[in-house]
Parts: sequence; structure tokens; C-alpha cells
Amino acid sequence: MLKFLRYSLISILLVPSLSFGQYIALDNQYYNLLMQKYQENNTSFLSSMKPLLLQDFDSTAAIENLLYSRPETKEHKSTFVYRKLFSENLVSYSTKDFSITADPVFNFGAGYDLKASKTAWINTRGLTLTGLLGKSLSFNTELYESQAVFASWPSAFISANGVVPGQGVVKAFKDTGVDYFYSNGYVSYSPSHYVNMTMGYGKNFIGEGYRSMILSDASFSYPYMKLTANFKKVKYTVLYSQFIDRSSMQSPAFGFDRKWATMHYLQAMLWGRLNLGIFDAIVWENADSTGLRGFDVQYLNPVILLRPAEEAFGSPDNALMGGTFSLRINRHFSLYGQLLLDEFKLEHILANDGWWANKFGYQLGLSGWNLLNIPALNARLEYNQARPYTYSHFATIQSYGHYNQPLAHPLGANFREFIAMSSYSTGNWMAEIKMNFAMYGMDTAGRDFGSNIFIPYDKRVSELGNTIGQGLKTNLTTADVRISYLLNRHTNMRMEAGITTRKESNTNWDKQMQYIYFGIRTGLRNIYYDF
Repeated sequence: MLKFLRYSLISILLVPSLSFGQYIALDNQYYNLLMQKYQENNTSFLSSMKPLLLQDFDSTAAIENLLYSRPETKEHKSTFVYRKLFSENLVSYSTKDFSITADPVFNFGAGYDLKASKTAWINTRGLTLTGLLGKSLSFNTELYESQAVFASWPSAFISANGVVPGQGVVKAFKDTGVDYFYSNGYVSYSPSHYVNMTMGYGKNFIGEGYRSMILSDASFSYPYMKLTANFKKVKYTVLYSQFIDRSSMQSPAFGFDRKWATMHYLQAMLWGRLNLGIFDAIVWENADSTGLRGFDVQYLNPVILLRPAEEAFGSPDNALMGGTFSLRINRHFSLYGQLLLDEFKLEHILANDGWWANKFGYQLGLSGWNLLNIPALNARLEYNQARPYTYSHFATIQSYGHYNQPLAHPLGANFREFIAMSSYSTGNWMAEIKMNFAMYGMDTAGRDFGSNIFIPYDKRVSELGNTIGQGLKTNLTTADVRISYLLNRHTNMRMEAGITTRKESNTNWDKQMQYIYFGIRTGLRNIYYDF
């Protein structure tokens, strides 16, 4: 596989260059700005596979100005020091054939957990570096070093899983804190306006929602190679990735077990307002009972729908399929959704008998933009659910997860969730509110009721009669209200303050958190604690 990646990169670099290959950071606020602009213009674009390339947009759209220019309020704020701190990249250098920018990235915050009577804080420092070589080759790297003391619920998750949600492995820091390192990076090449090849270490996201039932950015970063062909109304992406299973180790010399995945995603725009997508994926282990397997060349085929081929090979690998849609209703509303199929048999679905292997999940959402004709008043309603045992496999290492977190929805499986969120911005100020209501079935007494995707599904409790919420029925409610002030759009630097509440309860216990926080941070990545 390493030889394939090396030779592929060398060969594609020999192709004449025509266009840039720079990505828009995978940050929800950036993509909300993009969607708001296109809703205002009553137009659509193929936006489901994120992060997006700048070359995916028409040059007249002025995307860079939209994302990175900051509203000014006073004329005298144009001094050199002010521009460098609040309106420009800290370091910027360019020539005819080369440009590079560098910025500090950080998260300095503190808060107090009222229920646990606990002070929490975070101290993250880092650097982001972005460059363009010629007209078609770009690169980016982000490095973060953090020490933190978390509030009660993140602390419990870290203790149970050994990772900070979406941010990596921890080691102890003093008595109650943790220390962890996080990095992202890519090299991207576009031999033409229609084709891109990217090699990176980071995350990808499929869908139009806040969550994804197919591939989200909630788990830790991973190495990948991505090939994309974009012909305006049709876009095709092939993603080759490697993931880590932290539940076992091959040996002290080789570290944790690894697994590979090939994913295909085809998008098409119909009638200028309807986007449809088809997805498939195969996950297989790096080493099996026969020895080291490595990257299986039979899954190198870039043609979509590998499931029939996987069955033809007699393979025991984990296969998933799915679909997406988004419909722009008018200038204010869009409807979107996803369907994920792990395994199913139509006869059992028609019989409604709760067969364990009818494993699927779906999403349905409605987004609203400039509501009541008020600029930048946006809202979203979203519903997600997954049946028990979805994403799991008889071999733990082949589950659809990475670093002890699911690759799709962070709740795993055996859940229902409803999300309501809204935001309003004026100038550099923004107010946001988000509420999550979820119900899931927790495993009890060592029995597998289908929530934890890292448990082999052959330990299931029953063949038939499986329903969402089985096991210890648990209700989860989270709410977050925050106010922020934008300082610099290039790194999405902002000051913010807010309050987060969390309540998780069942017949055995009632756990609550009320956390008040404030801080100053950059926002070039999404971080999720709302699950």
C-alpha cells in the first residue's frame, strides 16, 4: 500500500497543473456561512463530501472573501498590528509561484461544573501552516498540544475510553488532568479543475446534517488517500483509510491492531435543487488468522458498489451501503436525509419480527436560513436513529469505529436522537443555542443489547424481537447556550462564554452536569461533547 501511495503521488505530480487544491477547514461555522450564501442566492452545489475544495466553487462566488473577511466597524482599525491580530494571517508570504501562511491556533478556557463542584480548564497551543506551490499543489498542517482538566462527563468518557472525544490518546497530567497531542495535515494536488488527489491525516464528513449516519468527524484523525472527480453536477469520491482498534495489540513491537477501509461516494445534482448520493464501504482487518493481510488490492477498484464483489470473494469483511439526499425547497428551507444499510433481509422487515441482522440507521433533517427574513437567523431540526447492532461485526476489529469511537454517529447504535439548534449573528457577534434529546439502550450485566459497536454481534441477546432502546433504557438531554465575538476569520478566532447542561438518567441512576465556561479560541475543527 505504501508503494502504491508513493508511486501514485509521483505519477500525478507529472501532470500539467491548472488549478488549486486547497481545502476549506472542516468547521461548522464556515460551512454554515457557505450554505447561507447559496440559500440567499437560491442556488445549490454538491456539498455533501466535506471538507470541500475551493476549486469546487465558481470563481465568481468570492468564497475566500465570504469565509475569511471580517466585518469592520471603525475606520481607524486598519493599523498593521490590528490587521495582523484580527483581519489577516499572522505570517503571510507570496511570490508568483509560491505562497505560505502561518497562524497560531489555541484554546484557552476555564469553567465551573456546578453539580460536581469542580473547576475545569483547558490550555491548547499550536500552529497551522498552509501553502500553495504553483497553481495546483497545496499543503496544510495543524499541530495542537493540550493540557486540561475536564468537567464531570468528559472526564468519565476519557476514563472509560482512554481518549479525549475526537482528539486523541491521553496521558496523566498532575493529579486530575490529562495531556494529549493532536495533529492534522494534507498534501493536495489538482491536475485539472475536475480532478483532485489528496493524501492526508485528518477527518472527513459525509452529509448535510449536524450528525452523519455514514461518516462523521466525531472520532480521532486517521491516515487516508482521497481521489475526487467533480464535473459540476456529478461528483465522485474514493477514500482509502486506515483505522486503529485500541481494544487489542498485535504485539508490543507493532502496537494496536489496524484495519483498512475503502469508501465510495457518488453525488449527482438533479433539476438544480435536488442532490442525491450513493455510498458504500468495506472494512477489513490488517492481520487475520492466516497472517499479515495488509491493504487488500481487490478493494483498490474505484468502481462503486463493492458489496457484490465482496460477496463474490467469499470475504468475511464488514460491508456497508447507504444513500443521501438534500432538497432545496426555497430560499429559506432545505430538507435532507441519509439511509445507512449494514445488513438486512426484506422478509424480516416485512414480518416486523425484530430480527437482529436488520441493521440500519437513518437521518431526516430540515434546515432554515435567514428565517422571518432576518439575515443570519438560522435554525436546524434533525432526527437520527440506528437499530441495535448496526455498524458492529463478528470480529471486533472490523467494527465501523476508530480509536474507541464510532466513525458515524457518536452514540453508536440502538438509539434515537432529536436535535434542535439555532444561531443568529450580527456583525462580529453570534448567539447559538443547541438542544439534544436522545434515548438509547445500555448494555447491562455483561449482556450485549446492541449499543456498543465494538462488541462482536455474535454475543447478541436474541435472534428476534430486537427493538431500539432494548437493554437499560436511558434518556439523555444536553443543552448548550453560548455567545461569541469574532476576532479573526482566518482562524475563526473568537471569545465566547456559555453554559452547558447534561442529564443522563435511567432506573439505576441519574447523572447531571451544569457547566459554565468562558474562553478565547480558534476554530478550525469541530469538537463534540454532546453525546
